[in-house]
Amino acid sequence: MQGEEGPPSLEYIQAKDLFPPKELIKEEESLQVPFTVLQGEGVEYLGHANDAVIAISNYRLHIKFKDSVINVPLRMMESVECRDMFQLHIVCKDSKVIRYLAYCCGADAAG
Repeated sequence: MQGEEGPPSLEYIQAKDLFPPKELIKEEESLQVPFTVLQGEGVEYLGHANDAVIAISNYRLHIKFKDSVINVPLRMMESVECRDMFQLHIVCKDSKVIRYLAYCCGADAAG
């Protein structure tokens, strides 16, 4: 007498089923993801400032300006601070500091 035949049920579970992507939150429906999404990466937030498109995925923070890009893997960030209402201050583990001033002066990166 044999029970059900076949491989154990764990073989049928795929990684994408264990960690399903979160629903994308968009500030405006017309916004498009400004980068090529990596295998396993899922964009979770898409918004804009006066002069940039801001995207946050489960892998990176991406800020695209007309002439430049800030692209920081989340695991490289040591701390993130919102100063005042329009300033984002990011300190990276490799000692780089990224300051983003929305609506004022654009972006400023120092290392």
